Amino acid sequence: MQPMSTALLETAVFSKPYFDRHGLIVAYDEKQIVGFAHAAFGPNADRSALDHSTGSIVMLVVPPQPDEPAIAAGLIERARSYLHQQGASTVLAGGGPHLGGFYLGLYGGADLPGILDSSPTMQQSFLSQGFTPSDRIAVMRRTVAGYRPPIDRVQVNLRRTTQLTAIDEPDRRSWWEAALTTGVCLRRYDLKTRDANVVASALFWDMQPMAAACGIAAAGLLDLCVVPHRRREGLGHYLLAEAMHDLASEGVGVVEAHAPASKVAISSLLKKLGFETACFGTVYAEPSDAANSSSVSGDAVSAEPSPA
Repeated sequence: MQPMSTALLETAVFSKPYFDRHGLIVAYDEKQIVGFAHAAFGPNADRSALDHSTGSIVMLVVPPQPDEPAIAAGLIERARSYLHQQGASTVLAGGGPHLGGFYLGLYGGADLPGILDSSPTMQQSFLSQGFTPSDRIAVMRRTVAGYRPPIDRVQVNLRRTTQLTAIDEPDRRSWWEAALTTGVCLRRYDLKTRDANVVASALFWDMQPMAAACGIAAAGLLDLCVVPHRRREGLGHYLLAEAMHDLASEGVGVVEAHAPASKVAISSLLKKLGFETACFGTVYAEPSDAANSSSVSGDAVSAEPSPA
């Protein structure tokens, strides 16, 4: 997790129009805050509103202390109860692609990767409450300084029959994208046919928090889309290769992307482009029968929603 500041928290958490203070559960012992959990929802299919059928405990933070297991258990129970009360039939632990509407740039890198293996205590907190692994997400990176796109018959043909356009600060394509990316710099690459039809697009964001921490300019891949009737033609490979070349020419040193195990195609594509796995994260799911039995047990501390 990157060091937090009030400005980063405002940008990545509190300023989001879908932020609900009741989903931010704070544990305290007398007047001392001893941990917090944040439960939230992702977008519906067309990204026009929240989908309350699936919720996620996107963050759980409990500093080391004697009562850490009990505090974590109490926070998880409160967060689960909140999600179920809001209509969730499925509760996950750890934000993942298309679910993590908070903490972009503060945890996980280019997107939320579930719970990183570098956070074993957080993982164990959920495992001890009966959660089980649901998806595995690889955080993949590639150095792009001096990068040159591959040249083969497919690439040459696509260069001849398509046109690549780079758009800085593009119009957001949905309510969710607008809300999620407020306060970050975006660049979208559109691949168009000669008759100006967009057949593929890739959305990157300027990962300033990583640049500040590591001293290297980084771009994070947020979305890659190829129109259904043009898939398996090498468009995604060509688009990402050309985009990385363009980003490198503007001083970007590293490109990062996340590949869920459930999406084999994106993982294979990134490996072909020379990405290497830097670390892994896991999204967990509560037991299927937990929705009817979620309740708050006695804790060593009090836990309640944060104030407005």
